[in-house]
Amino acid sequence: MSFLLTSTRTIKLFFAHSNSAKDKNLRRDLESHLKCSLQSLRVIINWQKNQMLPGRDWKHESYEHLNTSQVIVLLVSPDFLAADDCRNITTQAMERCSTGKARVIPVKLRPIDNWQATPFGHLQCLPHNGEPITSKFWRRQDDAFVNIVEQIREEVEKIQEDQQQLQLIQEQRKAEFFASINRLISNYSLNRIIRGTSVPTFSVGIAASVIVIGVLLIFCNYSTEMQTNNLLTQGQDKLDRRDYKGAIKDYTQAIQLAPKNADAYIKRGDARYWLKDYQGAIKDYTQAIQLAPKNADAYIKRGKIRHFIKNYQGAIKDYTQAIQIVPNNVNAYIERGHSRFFLKEYQAAIDDYTRAIQITPDSANAYRNRAAVHVNLGNKQEAIKDYKKAATLYKKQGAKNKLKKILQEIQNIQ
Repeated sequence: MSFLLTSTRTIKLFFAHSNSAKDKNLRRDLESHLKCSLQSLRVIINWQKNQMLPGRDWKHESYEHLNTSQVIVLLVSPDFLAADDCRNITTQAMERCSTGKARVIPVKLRPIDNWQATPFGHLQCLPHNGEPITSKFWRRQDDAFVNIVEQIREEVEKIQEDQQQLQLIQEQRKAEFFASINRLISNYSLNRIIRGTSVPTFSVGIAASVIVIGVLLIFCNYSTEMQTNNLLTQGQDKLDRRDYKGAIKDYTQAIQLAPKNADAYIKRGDARYWLKDYQGAIKDYTQAIQLAPKNADAYIKRGKIRHFIKNYQGAIKDYTQAIQIVPNNVNAYIERGHSRFFLKEYQAAIDDYTRAIQITPDSANAYRNRAAVHVNLGNKQEAIKDYKKAATLYKKQGAKNKLKKILQEIQNIQ
């Protein structure tokens, strides 16, 4: 699979989990075991909704980590399956898995009814015997955690071995290529050319020069590609460490080497976003769109910044374009509804939130946003109905703070 053929030396792991108290406790235990087991390996571990600095957009960062990780671990429980954000992350994770960009590993935290019906039901789950961590099968939960960590460690080591093997193959091919060229332009080869034809000696010298120039061009192209990949890897590592200025420097160098690399522009735009250089980020996303017009993610990112700087019309155009590329993009519908709400296009906003609910019926945020529109329209009963639905979903997800705010909103209306 293609995700094994990556030049990234550091392996990135992303863990998705629900916000329920039960799952949080299990996640902390798993994190302790991972630190002990993976300490000697060159890995970066990122957790959904966790380890975020104050003021950060955890959702944005979670998707950034998700889209750049080689291994995605889903910590599955009834709360995980019910959570809006977890379902969206699962959808994107399975897309990356289907295209070979990542390995998805589902972990059973707690018992799940009809496991095979889940989007990842066909994948090998952990623990290896399919028994949840909280099952009575495990006399000690630590035994289940050890089993899980061992399997994850094996997967990481396998990816690293494949990377090393790929590097060896590339080096071998490069060596063989240059060896054949050396033989071609050696004295022995030139003598054979001279003896076999009546071409003057100076013409043979010209031919040899042309061959040498061709070899140098090929080498330069090969070297440029390797340098670009290394810079993108370095930039991502710095982005993960929140060294945004350092990341921008690496991505800029990558762009100088490969001006048509859309990913480099998107990543530099991300770094500029975190530095609050919004115009610079918009410029980078725009360039990426010109290079890759079918990249819906670039449109959504540009749309969010345009909304933030109150260019709501521009944001709506970007979200609309993203929807045309990916018609069932729930995030694009919710974001477009948000921009339409600020323009007081209330019915259009309701239509967007309704469409998001049709695609993902358990989208708590869509219900909550639609309720807010109904409040502005004076539709109190519709607003209360949507707020109550959102409250039910937030309660299932363990989102206590959001649930508290929703209940306060219902009280205010009543």
